[in-house]
Amino acid sequence: MACGLAGALSVDGLRLRTHAWPRPGRPRALLLHSVAGHGHWWDWAAPLLAERFDVLALDLRGHGGSEHAPDGAYAFDDHLGDLAGVLGALGGAPPVVIGHSMGGYLAALLASRRPELVAAVVITDILTAWPPALSEIARRQAERASPEFPDAAAAAARFRFSPPEEGAPPERVRHLGEAGVIERRPGAWTTAFDRRVFLHPPADPWPFLPRIACPALVLHGEHSAVMSAEACRRAAAAIPRGRAATLPGVRHHLIVEDPERFARVVLDWHASPDA
Repeated sequence: MACGLAGALSVDGLRLRTHAWPRPGRPRALLLHSVAGHGHWWDWAAPLLAERFDVLALDLRGHGGSEHAPDGAYAFDDHLGDLAGVLGALGGAPPVVIGHSMGGYLAALLASRRPELVAAVVITDILTAWPPALSEIARRQAERASPEFPDAAAAAARFRFSPPEEGAPPERVRHLGEAGVIERRPGAWTTAFDRRVFLHPPADPWPFLPRIACPALVLHGEHSAVMSAEACRRAAAAIPRGRAATLPGVRHHLIVEDPERFARVVLDWHASPDA
């Protein structure tokens, strides 16, 4: 595991944390994490993707080391505005945008809305339906008090995946838990993300998937509780230049559980995206 070089960008007055695995001269890849996550979720896959890409992972607004939105603005359009601002600040050729879970949803939405900003897109294990119960779950998550811990190590020991899963190496899970907390006051560590991030709109990718014009890889974990094989195939079929892929033996958090195979699938696809 190799953490990226920490940096920051300011977009419309909001400071966003970045994590870079720089490879100047190579095509850029922008990595987007899931809801309530942070850029360190890419600490295992990003160095492997850097075999071909100049890699930058972003902490989305309200997540990780990025500032919270003062008005609780965490709609998908708010995130898209940040992404457009980040890419404008970076300059250069459009990147491959690679997202996991909510990050994959945002990557797909960005490719459909702002095609000039995206060279290709990887859409990893996203929600394709929003049952009414999910809105109630999201509301409860947003209103729940964040737990406090005496130090980052104690937070790491308590951290678990959601949805609950086994399979990722324990040291990786601990690292994510430790990287996802901050010390709000002396001796009081709590989650870094703003709990209002759960109050994003319902996910419904079907109206915009057909508008993605660039090459697209839709990838899911074989045993994922979030995206089934059928949903993966259907999503890829809805995209004119889409391709579906299944990562065998893994679950929703495949970028942590098996970053080696994840990176290999992405790199092989990128070498010939329209094959």
